[in-house]
Amino acid sequence: MKKLVLLLMFAVLGGCASHAEIKMPTLTAVHDPVYENKTLNYEVLYSQPKPGIFSGGEQLPLAPLENAELSVASASTLRDLPKLIFNQLPVSVKHLADNADLTLKLEITAYDKKGPAYSDHEFAKSLGKNLLTLGFASSEYNIVADFDVKYILEQRGKVIFTKDFKVKDEVDHEKGDFDSYNTLNEFTSQMLEKHFTLTLHSFFTEAAMHLKS
Repeated sequence: MKKLVLLLMFAVLGGCASHAEIKMPTLTAVHDPVYENKTLNYEVLYSQPKPGIFSGGEQLPLAPLENAELSVASASTLRDLPKLIFNQLPVSVKHLADNADLTLKLEITAYDKKGPAYSDHEFAKSLGKNLLTLGFASSEYNIVADFDVKYILEQRGKVIFTKDFKVKDEVDHEKGDFDSYNTLNEFTSQMLEKHFTLTLHSFFTEAAMHLKS
């Protein structure tokens, strides 16, 4: 009977994982006359440690994102970056690839090979839990954001506003045996979305105030 109770307890521990709670900001789109009916294009420069198991992990120089050396994880993380940018454009601003009124340049520096936001497996903690529960425990992770981003707003080739942001955030996450590995990517994407939402909204708000001063 005691063995049955223990097995049931371990099964519950393995199945009841506590997922990351990433509080997504609820912000109203920036609405200011300085952006009225403007068009905008964007450019992304990106830097991260050199990918690869056997690389020294030296920080690579900033390069256009399409030419940057990415790991599989960072390529996946950054896939939806254009969508994140477009979602934070001020009201009435439209994306235009050529001859736009404004150009937004992003200089992103990630400090991990897996990209600006990533899942970090806590091996020692996970191993300890599994030893105590005969392998039934959930795996421990941190969902991490660790990057700097510099936004530069240009008008017809002239810099009109710039601001730097340093992002450092992490939340605990447990991955249960029944959770798909893709759930880690989902939480990583949420973490990235959270911080691009916050920083872009702040940037466009401050830029409008600067342009009117």
